[in-house]
Amino acid sequence: MSSMEATPEKQARIKRREDPIKPYQWKKGQSGNIMGRPPGKTMKEYARQYLERMTDEERDTWLEGLSKDVVWEMAEGKAKQDVDVKGNVTTKVVSVDE
Repeated sequence: MSSMEATPEKQARIKRREDPIKPYQWKKGQSGNIMGRPPGKTMKEYARQYLERMTDEERDTWLEGLSKDVVWEMAEGKAKQDVDVKGNVTTKVVSVDE
């Protein structure tokens, strides 16, 4: 018997520990969030409305405190990180006559 295999005694202890939990576990195919997202604003919605209420001067002052990368991501979205480059590379040998 390898060290990874559980002995029958250990399997019985695990089963006894899991039995009280079984009635509360999700059934196969059941979502963990049956009611969905609770009503109310998301942080994104709150931030968008907060910025919309600012005057242009307040917004400019606020943006000055952020790095240019953060401002770019706010405007354009996060840049794609995984770049898949495919292609053929050919080399050309040139002889130099001296």
